[in-house]
Amino acid sequence: MKQVRVLVVGVLLGLMLGIGWVYAQQDNRPALMPHDYSEIGQLYATINHGGDFRDADLWLSAFSDDAVFTIVVGSGQEFAGKKALSEWRHQSFRGQVGDAKVRHWDGPPRITPTSEGMANARSYFMVYDVSGKSPTISSSGYHDDVFVKTAEGWRVKSRKVYFDAPPA
Repeated sequence: MKQVRVLVVGVLLGLMLGIGWVYAQQDNRPALMPHDYSEIGQLYATINHGGDFRDADLWLSAFSDDAVFTIVVGSGQEFAGKKALSEWRHQSFRGQVGDAKVRHWDGPPRITPTSEGMANARSYFMVYDVSGKSPTISSSGYHDDVFVKTAEGWRVKSRKVYFDAPPA
């Protein structure tokens, strides 16, 4: 009987140690909930629609007030803060409104939470020129994004755009 008790205690102790070890190996990053992934995914659509249809306010609504937007090509360009992003976006539209005859297509982003409560993501993109008879790819690449949760919901805190080749 004593041997059975020692065996049971040993097995229970081993189980508890094993469970404790597994728990200790877990990542301490806060988990993102399904609605977080959905909200972050909507930001990709917001940015794309804002750019494709020259709606600067829609495009800007995806970014936090202190956002940094970086185009990593050639000497690179960086715009920090909503004011700088707004000036650049309006300038890039050249005073035109409506359909820009381009379509941004993003691959599904790989979103991972950070220990600071933010999220990192990477997504591939292709930009199609739809001004002619049939669409043609005008550029491609990927972007690295950092998302932050604000009072208004998730927003882009940082976006770095990397082109596979300089845009035409």
